[in-house]
Amino acid sequence: MTTHSSTGRAPASRVSAVADKVEAGLNFLLALMLFVLAACLCYQVFGRYVLNHAPGWTEEVARILVVYITMLGTGVLVRRNGHIQVSVLIDAMPPSIRRWMLWFRDAVVLSAAGILAWFGYGLANIGANRLTPALEIPMFWPFLAVPASGVLIAFFLVVWRVEDGDKADDSATANVP
Repeated sequence: MTTHSSTGRAPASRVSAVADKVEAGLNFLLALMLFVLAACLCYQVFGRYVLNHAPGWTEEVARILVVYITMLGTGVLVRRNGHIQVSVLIDAMPPSIRRWMLWFRDAVVLSAAGILAWFGYGLANIGANRLTPALEIPMFWPFLAVPASGVLIAFFLVVWRVEDGDKADDSATANVP
């Protein structure tokens, strides 16, 4: 049996293989963003306390990176089912009700992801005519993290439901890969 290297799952389909590649790319991108964030903050501290002149762009880059790391990381956590969950009530329910409640939960999350994507893109377009103070780039780019997160959450939730959803409904805590 061929298993997915990080989750231990057997690849279920082409969609699953695409999701694995998207997740791997996101993990690399998130690690790179975290490295750049740390470097910017170190440079800002160095500039402030050693050079007595803090560069203005480092704080803005750090802020934008924190937003992107948070929003894109949310999609990865949906893929891994890594978000904090209190499952005492769900685990106490009979399997048939538990299955229905988990499908309802996923429908609500999918709706929220759609709202994030739709209205986040509208927000990004509104920001296209404004520039960031230090970098002077259109606010479209920092705001683009919101719709990107909505798309990733929806994509990974649907893939997870197709791959593991029915098995996971047997126990609310069993859906952790």
